[in-house]
Amino acid sequence: MSLLKINENKNRAIIIVGKDGTDKLNKAMALVSDEPIVRYANEFDIEDNYSLPADVGIIIRECNYKPNVDLIRRTILEYRGQVVLTSINQKDVPKKLFNLCKLKRGKKLEVDEIKELAPRSDEPHNYDVDIFTLVGDYLRNPDREIIMNTLKISEPADVQFISWLAPNIHPNKLMFLDSKVKRRWNKSYFYEMLAYSHDGRMQRKMTPPQRKKYSEIPKILRRLKMRDSQVYLLKDLMKNPDFQDYCRETLSSLQTRTLGLGEKTRRKKTTPVQPVATLSKWLD
Repeated sequence: MSLLKINENKNRAIIIVGKDGTDKLNKAMALVSDEPIVRYANEFDIEDNYSLPADVGIIIRECNYKPNVDLIRRTILEYRGQVVLTSINQKDVPKKLFNLCKLKRGKKLEVDEIKELAPRSDEPHNYDVDIFTLVGDYLRNPDREIIMNTLKISEPADVQFISWLAPNIHPNKLMFLDSKVKRRWNKSYFYEMLAYSHDGRMQRKMTPPQRKKYSEIPKILRRLKMRDSQVYLLKDLMKNPDFQDYCRETLSSLQTRTLGLGEKTRRKKTTPVQPVATLSKWLD
């Protein structure tokens, strides 16, 4: 029995082609389950297609970049569920894959179109979220499998994501991941460990990372014709009332407040006194 006959009763594979920003991933998610198997084409490693649940679905991303053609082709032909491929263009997708798929363009996918392709589908989970929403969901969502899939699909920057988590969970939960796993082990494994290192039951308000405070002192030193290394000298000079007056004249209001001198005294504009004209001006 040929592979084509084995696969003749399943849904035809779909390839979604569109440039970055056409929301290909969310469109692909609308055609499969909430927790699909997601692989990049150049890292595709699925060999046993018959053991995979048919109701899950498989998404294969970036088929324009060095796809594992033989294994992907086998999955398209053998897997009993829905297979969705994505690519930023059509010309770089191997014909052995493209010819097996139904083409969809990366445009705005309307609700009616989703229902036509997947009539029993629920509203798809949105994986295209900002860092604030992603961290909030990580901290409060007890369904860690959804969190794991969201991290794998969204692929947030590791340093940025950990910096957002640090003020909100115990550092022991992040220490091993930050020092031993990050950028040393497989990225997928990093996101899996990160997802299950927290239970998702935080109730308090999320604390965003603190930005480093900008100091005005180096700028003040330069304004006073002093070197940055002379900050110790500035403290001694501030004890002198004449130097304080000099600072008030030289520095801005923000800088005088920084030094504890209060607001800079603004000079009052005075109207010049005009001499009163008398008859003598014209008689002389």
